[in-house]
Amino acid sequence: MNIKEALLKYNPSFTDSEIENGLKLFEEKEFDTNSLISREGDVCDYLFFADSSITRCFYQDQDGQEQTLWMKPEQTFITEFKSFTNREPSQFSLQFYEPTKVHLISRNDLLKLYSESKNWAMFGILLTEQVHVTLIDVFVNLLANDATRNYQYIEYAFPRFIQVAPLKDIASMLQISQVSLSRIRAGKQLKT
Repeated sequence: MNIKEALLKYNPSFTDSEIENGLKLFEEKEFDTNSLISREGDVCDYLFFADSSITRCFYQDQDGQEQTLWMKPEQTFITEFKSFTNREPSQFSLQFYEPTKVHLISRNDLLKLYSESKNWAMFGILLTEQVHVTLIDVFVNLLANDATRNYQYIEYAFPRFIQVAPLKDIASMLQISQVSLSRIRAGKQLKT
């Protein structure tokens, strides 16, 4: 899926001219493996669409250890939404695991599109709604399921996470130790 198809997925009402005019405000950049695209403590000023990399959101705990909050698949619109929306220093960092071409748009340019086009404003609303629904799903799964089921869900729904992300990041996202994750992967973890 390319960025145009992703935009139409969120809002099929876009006209070709609306999409083309909007895409002119997106920059295209190439990022290397493990590139940080937004750093904890900085304001996240962009909405990103990575063609081919999984994105990780993480923070450093009080012991200086990286803790993975979430991962998103390639071809997904991502940002650190709290920082992006409130224009405040981010609590988190965003990282691409793989080299990728990225389409990015600044908040100011996105707001300009929102003010000029009802369909771009609707895209913003629908994107925000989807982010909210996804967050609810993630937290419900994390709370309702044990670590084994959560890992099985990742294996099923996001197999590239398992292939690309270091196990320490997956364990952190599941809020378990690497040893526990190794046991789950070996099928030795008992379900509770």
